[in-house]
Amino acid sequence: MTLALHWWRRVATPASAWLLVAVGLLVAVVFLPRMLVTIDVGGTQATQMPPTAKATAVNQARSALLQVIGGAALLAGAYFTWRQLRHTVSDSRDQRTLERQAHTTSLFNSAVEHLGSSEPQIRLGGVYALDRIGRDSTADREAIVNILAAYIRTRSQWPPPAQDRFAAERPIDQVPPLRVRAVDVQAALAVLGRWGPVEADHDDWPTADLTDTDLRMGNLAGAHLWRVRLRGANLARANLRGADLRGADLEEAVLDEADVRDAIADETTWWPAGFSPETAGVQINSR
Repeated sequence: MTLALHWWRRVATPASAWLLVAVGLLVAVVFLPRMLVTIDVGGTQATQMPPTAKATAVNQARSALLQVIGGAALLAGAYFTWRQLRHTVSDSRDQRTLERQAHTTSLFNSAVEHLGSSEPQIRLGGVYALDRIGRDSTADREAIVNILAAYIRTRSQWPPPAQDRFAAERPIDQVPPLRVRAVDVQAALAVLGRWGPVEADHDDWPTADLTDTDLRMGNLAGAHLWRVRLRGANLARANLRGADLRGADLEEAVLDEADVRDAIADETTWWPAGFSPETAGVQINSR
């Protein structure tokens, strides 16, 4: 039996399978009604039945059998149609997924190219394009976070180059807000600050590295900065009001005149030496 099944699996084709089914049905329709009549009335009585009565009984059995076969065929057709429809819907869904992924990849590459433009408006468009992709594609968020953080570190490093018109020695009163002197950097900060966990216990949330960045007079109000690295960053007069600073690394950061009122911190927040978060109005959450 096992050898026969193995042989059948090797030689059987859809055409041969359907041919076998057709032959089996033909044999069943021709011979099975006579067997059923014989079984129903008994072998002895079947031989004694008048030919007309026997033919009528066989035809009735054959008619009932054909109805059963027709119903089974109808059910089988409906089942195979349903299977085909499922495959069609699944293939269509997979095709749409592939097209959507290809479209997202194209948008992603275009946005990254825009970040390298010499025109600030084009760079700003690249930042907002990455923001749009990050909203629609959770899988791309970590890469976008890393790209925007690297962009901020490159475009607004601390201390600035010596030839920068807003050099390190310039008084803070003479430095315009970040949204004025570097609108693309402020936009990238807003994107990073907009994506954050609802609670600070999600280990899978990507961490942005903003080490040694010039964020003087930047607007980070209400930003989700959980676990963000701001070590050595200059946040003089920055607006951090209501920001989530749990787990943030602010060691060696400059917080002169920074507004940190109602910011949220905990024992995992690292502060610069000599800074008193309680005095500055920070809300300390204890676990």
